[in-house]
Amino acid sequence: MDSNFKLEYTTFFAKQWDNYDSKTRDIIKEKLRLLRDNPFRYPTHKGYLRVRKVKVNIEGKYQRLMYAVHIPESNHILILGVFARDMDYRDFEKKFKHLKKK
Repeated sequence: MDSNFKLEYTTFFAKQWDNYDSKTRDIIKEKLRLLRDNPFRYPTHKGYLRVRKVKVNIEGKYQRLMYAVHIPESNHILILGVFARDMDYRDFEKKFKHLKKK
């Protein structure tokens, strides 16, 4: 299946990516491939219209790869970053509260 979606990355995610080892990068690359094929396969984040989350296990900790569909344009997927579940997504809420549905 050929996807028409283009992946874009926040600077926050780019900094995270630079700090990951090759094993972690491979895990994330596989998730990116899956969401590029079908970005609607994963659930939306509560309170957000276009933000979705993917489960990832990084170094034994369950976290979420968060992304926004149709941002900045209709055929784009914006990779927001990886956020810890145990923090109740507080880091995510601080950085991306402007994406919250009104």
